[in-house]
Amino acid sequence: MEDNFNQALEVDVLAAALSIDRQESGELLELLVRKLKRFLPRNTQVQRSWFGFGAIKTVTLCFDDYHYQISRERYGSIATRMIKVIRGVSIKTTEISPAEWSQKVAEALAEIAARDAKVRDALSQFILG
Repeated sequence: MEDNFNQALEVDVLAAALSIDRQESGELLELLVRKLKRFLPRNTQVQRSWFGFGAIKTVTLCFDDYHYQISRERYGSIATRMIKVIRGVSIKTTEISPAEWSQKVAEALAEIAARDAKVRDALSQFILG
């Protein structure tokens, strides 16, 4: 059952990342934020333009030692990054592809779900809608 959960999680995150090229970047980030804020509010940080009331600029998923960031850049393009964090300080930021970003996020979510039943239930709802 855990293998099915991990596969479903990776497929869901990967599908969202791969649809970046096919969707308006703003719509993708809005959908991502809506789902993540609902099920993982403590792990999700959102930065918006216009003093917090405008379009989403950056979504950061904060986990233990790594943060995974997806940003809407100029002209609507998407940038994905992995940030190494030690004691609350960002020490290294690496640009990665959306496919690699989705794989890393899925792995981090699966690791957290394995440790915490409440998060696992939330992620199950995230995947199933």
